Amino acid sequence: MNAADTASRPEPDAEPAGGKPANARPADARPTEARPTGARLTGARAGGAGPPRPPGAPPRSVGTPLGRVGLVLRGQVDRPLGEIASWALVTAVLAGVIAALAAAGVAFGAGGLAVGEGIVWGTLPLGGPPRLAPATLLPPAVAAAVLGATALSARRRAGRPAPPFGPLLGLSYLAGAGWWLALGAASRRGLGAPESLLAAAGADPADLLDAASGRPPGPELLVWALGRLGLRGAVPVGVAFTLLGALVVPLVGLAVRSLCHEPAARRLLPVLVLAPWAPFAVGRPEAVTAAAAAAAVAVGVVGCERPRNSERGRRAWWALCAGVLLGVAGLFDYSAIWLGVAVAAAYFVRRRPLLNVVTGAGALVPLFALRLAGYSWPDGLARAGAGPFEHATLTWLVPDLLAVWLCCGPPIVRAARRIAMTPGWPFLVGAAAAALFALLVGLAAGGVEAGWLPLFPWLVVPALAPRPRPALPGDTSSAGRLPYGLVGVGAAVATVLAALLLPG
Repeated sequence: MNAADTASRPEPDAEPAGGKPANARPADARPTEARPTGARLTGARAGGAGPPRPPGAPPRSVGTPLGRVGLVLRGQVDRPLGEIASWALVTAVLAGVIAALAAAGVAFGAGGLAVGEGIVWGTLPLGGPPRLAPATLLPPAVAAAVLGATALSARRRAGRPAPPFGPLLGLSYLAGAGWWLALGAASRRGLGAPESLLAAAGADPADLLDAASGRPPGPELLVWALGRLGLRGAVPVGVAFTLLGALVVPLVGLAVRSLCHEPAARRLLPVLVLAPWAPFAVGRPEAVTAAAAAAAVAVGVVGCERPRNSERGRRAWWALCAGVLLGVAGLFDYSAIWLGVAVAAAYFVRRRPLLNVVTGAGALVPLFALRLAGYSWPDGLARAGAGPFEHATLTWLVPDLLAVWLCCGPPIVRAARRIAMTPGWPFLVGAAAAALFALLVGLAAGGVEAGWLPLFPWLVVPALAPRPRPALPGDTSSAGRLPYGLVGVGAAVATVLAALLLPG
């Protein structure tokens, strides 16, 4: 699931692939100026100051001791161990802040947990002791198989082409679905869907719309549709949610391939497959929300590509489908529809401004259809939200940040360092817009480990940005090295979270 095409300007730790040396330079790159060979500057900096070093003298240290320490620390941070240590340090700091807030009298009780129950005073649905059973060995086995297959596919012989991207997306979906099912089998929550949704299988759709006060009706309507197909019960419905939600892996990969480039998409797939947020997605309707939102972004981004002569005139249909999918995602979660900002930013990058109108009109189609059936999406949003400056909303900012930090895992550190280097910045803009909307309307007071599942895949996209930035405009051969260590630690974090996950 990793394919490394040769980087035009690879980062220092980039792995060579395709049989070319790691310092290969494309044929159309500008030639560098030749350095003089008759003389050598040994004792001067860029400005030329300083006496020359006598022949045979030991090399002189350059820079102050503080500067040398800074270079050493920066080199350590650039490595996986330094990034893992940084992630663990930030996690500990956030947990300490929450502990101080709880000691000061702030009560957290997300998901019906009592204050003091579970880890970090109930801000996450975790609690001990961890569940240890034979099924606990399934997630490590799946993670080892995925990382092993990825490493083997990267070590192909010189001149052998990379695997086709289409079958690779299919394999990534199978691996992601297997990883999610393994985590569900290892957790105390299991693979079952929430009990509160199961009654919708035998209800009338009109009654479901009438009862949907302050929450979007999409999950209940989906359970009702699955019931018409013969899927009833907690485990069958939960497995259906899981299999539908696992589509987020190939869909995000498809969008990244379009807006970034294929090497980055290939190397991002293992990061998405073994993501730490997977335990909170198994059997949950939020996983379907993530898949619908990812489908909307992928369709919008792919649809606005420069068309071939035989495909001209189809961009409007792609934009319309993207809008409809955004509207469907909005029926599952109020803030997910704001991922449409990523699609609008992609239209801006590719100079397709009129497609925003088509996508916006398409997003209104599902909302208007339910309005005719008796459900008002704006009224439901007004009943669901709270004031942005209420005490309950403000006290959840740090716990929400901790949940996001845990769910994204160590790759979020590398992604944060490379935000300015990624061509996939529209994805980050869309995720930030959705998160800001949820915060402003008061939808983020706990439970973001599941409610923000549609945002997590886009936050780690910059982790595969090339470093340094490619020298040539439009260079699409560079990609950041696949962080095996970060992905492995993230898989271990997911395994631990699954073992601590409480039922409910």
